[in-house]
Amino acid sequence: MRNNSIAVALLAAAAVACSGPKGWEIKGTVEGLEDGTSLAIEANNAGRWYTLDSVKVDKAGKFDYRSGEAAPSADILRVTLPGKGSVYFPVEGTDAVTLEATAATFGTGHRLSGTDLAATIGAVDSIVAATPSIQDLQRKLTGFILSDTTGIVAFYTVGKSVDGRPVFDPAENFGNRIYGAAAQVYAHYNPLDPHGDALKAAYFAGRQALGKAPVPEETVIEAEETGVIEIARHDYKGELRSLAETASKGNVVLLSFTAYNIPASPAYNAILNDIYSLYHDKGLEIYQIAFDPDEVEWKEAARNLPWITVWNSESDGQSVLAAYNVGALPMTFIIERSGELGERVIDPAQLTKAVGKRF
Repeated sequence: MRNNSIAVALLAAAAVACSGPKGWEIKGTVEGLEDGTSLAIEANNAGRWYTLDSVKVDKAGKFDYRSGEAAPSADILRVTLPGKGSVYFPVEGTDAVTLEATAATFGTGHRLSGTDLAATIGAVDSIVAATPSIQDLQRKLTGFILSDTTGIVAFYTVGKSVDGRPVFDPAENFGNRIYGAAAQVYAHYNPLDPHGDALKAAYFAGRQALGKAPVPEETVIEAEETGVIEIARHDYKGELRSLAETASKGNVVLLSFTAYNIPASPAYNAILNDIYSLYHDKGLEIYQIAFDPDEVEWKEAARNLPWITVWNSESDGQSVLAAYNVGALPMTFIIERSGELGERVIDPAQLTKAVGKRF
């Protein structure tokens, strides 16, 4: 009897395991469709979209599609309503994404939820739909690319276009730098992902089109490691602080790119504080530029920090991020006592060791 009980329990456990999620899911509601209308679920292969499957809406416009397998890595797929357009959505593993849309504005007016990735991709699409100016879009979307830690957000965002014109053209100087920054996200977080290879190839092709010197393809895309590129922004007291001036005094300077509202900020600033306490009296300075959306909240945080911290407002744009090829926040550069831009430190956990070598 005991053996039979164990067997029954094992069978029940197996049944539960088999009934669990096997793949990713896209579900939701499309208002304004007739019962039985088909939506195409599509994937991309080297720039060519093809149909994976289809799903029908019910009389309430609801649909639910689950794939047979989990997504091995983050990717972008799309739901297409024939004749109306497509909604792009991200999947990774067994993600469950929810789409709320209407037939009349399918592809331009919709809401994605269910995962942080889906919400971010939805926000990118909303901004594109509401911002006709390429210049304004570049300013707004660059932040998504340079703060991404997944790769897929950067990959999706650099490929956006308006009326057939790319927002970021790798054959133009600014667009090429942004493609390089997007490729850097993959180089750091997902170096084996083929999306990163595609971004890197576009970056190198753009450099060639611009007539710039070729870069070996195995080279990690880095900022120019020569002189310091000037940054001049105001601190919380309203005083204009110059990076070039700070770096000209013969100290080791940590150039810190961050935003106080991101999850990694408290731990990152704690590391900086320990380093500052150890080495400030020996000639260390920190010049920190923050990309927070709210100036008041930034000031409240900045006034409690002992080092130089300045704010990059929305009107300042993202040019300094592009100039230093910052692919994700937080990011730190070490400026040598000579005033030359030295080491880029991507992992904050390695920062104490990197700074210690200078003292």
